[in-house]
Amino acid sequence: MKTKNSFKKNIIKISFLSFLISVLSVSCTDGFDRINTPLYPPNDPNETTGYGNGIYLGDSIDAEELTKLQADIAKIGSEFRNFSYEGVYNDYQITTNLTHDIYAGYFANMNPSWIMDAPTYMYHAGWSDTRWSHFYLHRTTEYGTLARTFWFVGHDFKKGTGPYLNAFYITRIYYAFLIAMQTDTYGDIPLTYKQLQGLSDPESPEFRTQKETYDIVFELLDDALKNIRPEQTDAFNLGKDDRCYGGDVNKWIRFANTLRLRLALRLSNIDPEKARKEGEAALAHPGGLMKDNDDNMRTIPKFAPVELGGENSGGDENIHALCSYKWYDAGMNKDLENAYKVLSENLDPRCKVCWYRPLEEGSTENDPIESKRDFLGSLSGDFDIQKPTFKHSLLRSYAKDGKTLRDDAWFGYGRESVWLSYAESRFLLAEASLRGWDGALDNSPLNYFLEGISASMQYYHISYLEEQMYISGLKILKDPSANPFITNNHEEMLEQIITQKWLAIFPNGNEGWAEFRRTDYPSFVALPLINSSGGDVPDGKFIKRIAYPANAIDTNPNAEYVSTGTRVWWDIEDTNDDNGNYRKPNNFR
Repeated sequence: MKTKNSFKKNIIKISFLSFLISVLSVSCTDGFDRINTPLYPPNDPNETTGYGNGIYLGDSIDAEELTKLQADIAKIGSEFRNFSYEGVYNDYQITTNLTHDIYAGYFANMNPSWIMDAPTYMYHAGWSDTRWSHFYLHRTTEYGTLARTFWFVGHDFKKGTGPYLNAFYITRIYYAFLIAMQTDTYGDIPLTYKQLQGLSDPESPEFRTQKETYDIVFELLDDALKNIRPEQTDAFNLGKDDRCYGGDVNKWIRFANTLRLRLALRLSNIDPEKARKEGEAALAHPGGLMKDNDDNMRTIPKFAPVELGGENSGGDENIHALCSYKWYDAGMNKDLENAYKVLSENLDPRCKVCWYRPLEEGSTENDPIESKRDFLGSLSGDFDIQKPTFKHSLLRSYAKDGKTLRDDAWFGYGRESVWLSYAESRFLLAEASLRGWDGALDNSPLNYFLEGISASMQYYHISYLEEQMYISGLKILKDPSANPFITNNHEEMLEQIITQKWLAIFPNGNEGWAEFRRTDYPSFVALPLINSSGGDVPDGKFIKRIAYPANAIDTNPNAEYVSTGTRVWWDIEDTNDDNGNYRKPNNFR
């Protein structure tokens, strides 16, 4: 293969230069039939006319900055370690558990002092501010240091090679992942090409529309997937400093493809053509999607066993175990209880692995005494709660020997947190197959659907017998006349796919809430008993976004207040009508 690309230099230090790079052809030995080239030719960073606009870092840097980056290269591992660890984890309780995880229908608030707070739609400035600042002040700053170091230090631009290129593209994949969660939370967000180049933002960066933000996320993923080199060993291996995949480049590639498919389906209602294009690109990439549960995108807590990536010194524990079992702030949501009990003729075995029956009074963190009562979830906004709770189910965890990972109490303190799983990838394929996307037609929506359930059960180490009992008892499959996979009812098939995906991605409220807003499934997610939004979310309606911090509105020239009841760009229709009644979704316009 031969290729020659002409590149225009990006703006560096507010100056334009022209240059031409001839790229040597290389043969890959890992099945990738592609040409390794530098980044796409950049155009005016103020334009958004297509891929390649503004994300290129350039091929030169001033001597002072380069000297500093070279001097700090020894510290770059710890920088990436914090970046990949804190990305989703940082202050998780107030940034996510008391909002996204509850709005998704997974958890219910158990703390009486928070009944009239964010769990029931009241804007909580400190919590929103924390999520916002972690992304802009911390993760984006870390990204800038990492991206510029990995790109410029030792890079031979004539040959298009560098000692840290894989680390560079991994950094960009992870940052794209964080951007997607940020825009799904708030809608339009400040996002500049200077940020993407790793440079400091102006004091008041303009907001970019969510559509433009998604275009940039796809741009970053597309660029990384075309340029990352799994056959190359970087001079610096991320190794244990990579808190997600331990420096495994191929796992990062499969994650990036799966993430691209997830985000493509997010656009299926608002922009079906773009959705198909991005989804089919993910499906066609030779690196493939996640291939088993070992590919799950995760955060390994510092408290985990050393052999799994933890630290002898301890540190942060599994965040969901802390929020529920240790702090008693979050219990089972009634929506989740119902799903465990009513979808199949047999109790979902994941319920017994993930949740305690209500504990007996007098139980302690170190010595939980489980009652013989039934599993019980709480309605969101219910005043009949207590801390500690002995009425509702808490997440199944343990404090004694917390680094031992037990199958009978899944959420031990040392357990990983999963943000995108192999099980989810099978449900993504089920929907892609349902929509007729190339690359997902090797199997039927039903088979992918069943594979997704099995993958979730296998992740929790549930026996094959229990898994099959649950599947054989699924009520939707019992009656051929009502089975949408037989009647070929696309909307009803999607309802089953999303409902089971919602169960499989628990407790990831970032994604569970996003998919509920996109599809309006599961259909049984209930409104909170109290609406504390002060009118921002109309009565009878669901919350649709997190409010911007006040200072974000005050300091950005094109920012304006948007109510939490206003749908984000890809959420095209309210879940309930103006009378508060659930409306039948239409996800196949």
